[in-house]
Amino acid sequence: MTESTGAKPRFTCRSTAGAVIMLAAVLVLALIAGAAALMADLAQQERQRARDHIASLSRILVEQTTRTFGVVALNMRNTRDRLSDSFGQHLRLDDYRVQLLLQARTQGLPQVKSMFVVSHDGRVLNSSRPDFPLHLDVNERGFFRHFVEHSDDGVFIGPPERARVDGQWTYYAAMRLTDTEGHFRGVLATAMSIDHFESFYQRIAVEFAGYIQLLRDDGHLLAEQPSSEDAIGRQAVAVPVLARLHGTPADMVVEAEEDTATGRRFVAYRNVADFPLSVAVAIDEDAALSTWRGLAEPMVVGVGFGVLFIVLSTWLMVRALMRRDALERALKESDERLRYKLAVDLENVREEERARISREMHDELGQLLTGIRMEVSWLGKRLSSREGELACKADAVKMQIDQVIATVRRISAELRPLVLDDLGFAAAASWYVDQFSSRTGLAATLDLPAHEAPRGSPVASALFRILQESLTNAARHAGASRVSVRLSHAEGKWRLAVQDDGCGFDPAHARKGGIGLVGMRERAAMLGGRLSVASTPGGGTLVEAIIPEYGDNDMEAPLAQNLGIAGR
Repeated sequence: MTESTGAKPRFTCRSTAGAVIMLAAVLVLALIAGAAALMADLAQQERQRARDHIASLSRILVEQTTRTFGVVALNMRNTRDRLSDSFGQHLRLDDYRVQLLLQARTQGLPQVKSMFVVSHDGRVLNSSRPDFPLHLDVNERGFFRHFVEHSDDGVFIGPPERARVDGQWTYYAAMRLTDTEGHFRGVLATAMSIDHFESFYQRIAVEFAGYIQLLRDDGHLLAEQPSSEDAIGRQAVAVPVLARLHGTPADMVVEAEEDTATGRRFVAYRNVADFPLSVAVAIDEDAALSTWRGLAEPMVVGVGFGVLFIVLSTWLMVRALMRRDALERALKESDERLRYKLAVDLENVREEERARISREMHDELGQLLTGIRMEVSWLGKRLSSREGELACKADAVKMQIDQVIATVRRISAELRPLVLDDLGFAAAASWYVDQFSSRTGLAATLDLPAHEAPRGSPVASALFRILQESLTNAARHAGASRVSVRLSHAEGKWRLAVQDDGCGFDPAHARKGGIGLVGMRERAAMLGGRLSVASTPGGGTLVEAIIPEYGDNDMEAPLAQNLGIAGR
C-alpha cells in the first residue's frame, strides 16, 4: 500500500464557468426548440385555417352555381313544356311565336347568351337572338349528338366550344324535344357565357385563393379564375380525384394536395347538386402562410435577440469568473511564494544555526576536549609507579575524553556534515552510509548518478536530510538487515529511493507519521516535490522522494513546479 501527499479536488472558477456555459447552452437550445415548436404549431394552424376557408368558399360557390344553372334549367323546362303542350305541338319550330317565347324565357338572365331550337336534322330553326344565323348546321356539336345517340330527358351540359356566331368560348345546356308520339323532334339549347362565371368568380372577395374552377363531371375545365383561354376545355382534375368525386354528395368536400412548380397547393372539391358539375377552390401553401410569416419573422428576431442576450451575458459572466480565477490564482501564487520564501528562510536559518553549532562543537569544544586529553595524558605520564592507582584513573579519564570527542564529532557531523558543503552530496551520502553501516551493523548499498545536485543548494540539503531520516527510521523501527539507497535524475527531477527488507507496516492502520516523516514531507513539498511511503506488513518499506531540479539561488522554480504553472 502507498501513502502519499496530494491536494483534494475542489470546485474552481473554471468549473463554475463550465457549468455556466452548459446552462447557457441548455437555455439557448430550449429557447430555439420552444420557438421552433411554436412556429411549427402556428404554421399548422394557418394551413388548417386555409383548408377550412377554401372548403367554406367552395360551398358558397356551389350554392351560387346551383342557383345559376337551376334558373337556366327551369326556364328551359318551362320552354320545353310550352313547346310540348297541345298548342306548341301545332307550332312550327321556326315560327316567330317560338322566337318570342325564347326571348321571353331568356330575358333577365345575364349568364345566357341565347336560347335556340334545333331541328331533328341538326339545323337551327329559331333563336332568342335576332342576329343568330338560322339554318346553321350544328349536327356535329356535342350537345346535339348526345340526344341523337341517347334518349335522355334531362339537362345535358356539353364541353366548352367556340361559338360560331361570336367566336367566344361557350358551353351549352340542352334538352330533348319530342312530338306527341314521343319521336325525336329536335333539341332546345342554351348558350351560356363563360365570361359570366369568370367575372362572378373574380368578384368573390378571396384574399389568398390560388384559383377557382368550374368543372364537368369528366374533369374538363369550363371556367377558371384567374382566367386563361388556353386552359378552357382541358383535363384539369387528376383521375384519382375524379374517382373520389364521383358519387360524392353535394354537401361533402373532397380535399386534395397538389405539388406545383411554385410549391404545394391545397384544393377543395364539391359537386354541384342536380348537375354534372363540380367546383374547385385552391390556395397555395405559400399564400396561406403569409400571416404566419408576419408572426414568425418578429418571433425569429426576438429569439435571436434572446440568444444574443444569453450569449453576451454568459460571456460577461465567464469573463468575470475567469478574471476572478486569475486573481485567486495570482493571490494563491503570491501566498505560496511568501510561504515558500519563509520556509526556505527558516530552513536556511536552521541550517546555518546547525552549521554554526557544528563548527563551534567541532572547533571550540573539540579543541577544549583535545586540550584536556593532552593534560590528562601529561599528568598520567608524570605519575610514578608507586601511584599506579592514580595512573589507571588517568587512563580511564583519557578514554572517556576520547569517547566524548568522538561523540562531539558525530553530533557535529550529523548537525551539518562539513563534507556536504565542501565535497557535495555524493561524498556526504557515501560518508554517511558508511558511518550508518558501521554504527548499526546493517548492510547498506548506495547507487549514485554521475550528475549530482549543486553543492550547498537547498536540493542537496533536502536530499541529505531525507536520507538521514530514512536510514534512522530503518534502523530504529524496521528491524531490517539490509538497506539500499538509490539516487537518480531524469526529466529535470531528482528521485531518492530508500528501501529496507524490514517488517513493514500497514499505512491504512498506521498513524499519519511521526515528526521525522512529517519533516521529510515538508522538505520535499517546500521544494515543489513530493514524498511517498509504500509498505506492506512483512514486505519491507520504500521511502521515495521526488524533487524538481533548479539552480542554487532560484527560489521560483520549485514553487512553479508545485503549483503546476511552469512555463506560463
